[in-house]
Amino acid sequence: MSISTNDLLNARVDLSDVLSWRVAQTPRFIRLFNASGAARVATNTEHLWLEGVDAPKTKPFQSFDYDDSNETATFAVASAVGWQVGDLFHILGDTRVLQITNVTTSAIVAKSVGDNGSAIELEDAPSAGTLVFDSRPIQEGSSQGEDFFMQSHTESNYTQIFRGDVELTGTATAISQAGMENDVAVQLQYAMDAIIRRMNAALLFGVKTRRTASQPGALGGLYYFGAQPDGLARPQSGAPELTMGKINQAAQDVTDAGCVPDAIICGAGQAQVISTFMASQVQTSQSSRKVGRYVDAFVTSAGGAVLKVVVEPSIPDTDVWVCDTRGFALVPLASRALHTEPASAPGVDGRKAIILGEYTAEFKNAKQALCRISGLKPSALVLA
Repeated sequence: MSISTNDLLNARVDLSDVLSWRVAQTPRFIRLFNASGAARVATNTEHLWLEGVDAPKTKPFQSFDYDDSNETATFAVASAVGWQVGDLFHILGDTRVLQITNVTTSAIVAKSVGDNGSAIELEDAPSAGTLVFDSRPIQEGSSQGEDFFMQSHTESNYTQIFRGDVELTGTATAISQAGMENDVAVQLQYAMDAIIRRMNAALLFGVKTRRTASQPGALGGLYYFGAQPDGLARPQSGAPELTMGKINQAAQDVTDAGCVPDAIICGAGQAQVISTFMASQVQTSQSSRKVGRYVDAFVTSAGGAVLKVVVEPSIPDTDVWVCDTRGFALVPLASRALHTEPASAPGVDGRKAIILGEYTAEFKNAKQALCRISGLKPSALVLA
């Protein structure tokens, strides 16, 4: 899709479809986003969304006591909120299933209802660990159920204005020359590509900023939402090489948090590293006329999730992200989707047009969906 000179005769031309099409052809991070914004629009310069992840219920316990007289185990927890009598659970790392017989504010009392092949007797359970919720059996005809309300809190991002100005003098548009650079429509195509690059950079490194009288608003990007102190992260010490195991560990972290990892986002160098350690998994036939090996999909050991390898040259070479991208969205402010309009002032010798739009980005469930592997060995050293 392209912008024509005839389009520029209109007072305003909506470029949402053009943006969506051009982004889809762009081999950059931005193509993971819904660029058209057709699904929804922001109704304020601070765009809010509800978060919610169906994460496994877990309870760390600090101490354990076994009562031999009634064969019950008492687990001391910081808070027993969300768990009730009758719930089934197991201790992380073991297969034995227990059922809660009593709950207090800081303790869970349970009995064993099935060893499920466990090699550990209940009285020999670890003194500290994690309890993992399994299910809540419901009695026939009961009016009770398990609470699946998952909207844990509200998150937001601010909108940011993206603008490109194109201006050609009357002389420039009149002369004959090779190429089409003296056509305003062609210059707008170039400006559109530049705006997409600006958007891409903002989606990566943007810092969420509220607009004030002296400060324009700006949207937060991947590093702003994904590198939060309480988010998922796997910082490496000693600058080790990226390995299949490290990707699997990050994918498992995302899975354990309740999301579904579907992408590896990295620079071209680490993408080559992935292709290198996956080389033995790539098969070619003798009749193939294509030379070279590149891995664009990675099947993890974490439940067999398929991760698409997305190469983003702006990602630092020592970083790799494992993400659930389903929460990504590029959302326009209402009536402010990307558009072009003529801006030539009367009497000016030349033509001028602008591309203008105001957008924000959603990173839903960023603390559970984004896992950064950082501090890796530079790819050039690995590939040398």
